[in-house]
Amino acid sequence: MTEPTSQGLIEPLLALQSLLEGIGHPRADEVAEAIALADSDPAAFWRIVDGNGWWAGAGSLAAETMGDNPGLPEADWQRTVRDLREVMAEIGEILLTRDTVNPGISSWVLAFRSWNASGV
Repeated sequence: MTEPTSQGLIEPLLALQSLLEGIGHPRADEVAEAIALADSDPAAFWRIVDGNGWWAGAGSLAAETMGDNPGLPEADWQRTVRDLREVMAEIGEILLTRDTVNPGISSWVLAFRSWNASGV
């Protein structure tokens, strides 16, 4: 299996950062920090994007796609949630091509794809 490069994740990570910034989410800074590490400290980059902070449990970034509406009109919020799930699924799918991967990712990708397909 060929390992993905950090560069293959930059575009979806930038999209994730933009979506989080658009709703004033504090974790946008965390995504920006990960992006900055892609070239300067690849090991730290992979620890962050594949870590439990993004993929495991109630406090994970993945779980926060199910958060409460921060005050957007409902149609805008629903569109943002779908977009967040889509980009997180894309990031997860790239990570799943790695030899070592966080065990929570596959479940999140399946859930995101299912929820978006069914309009949840």
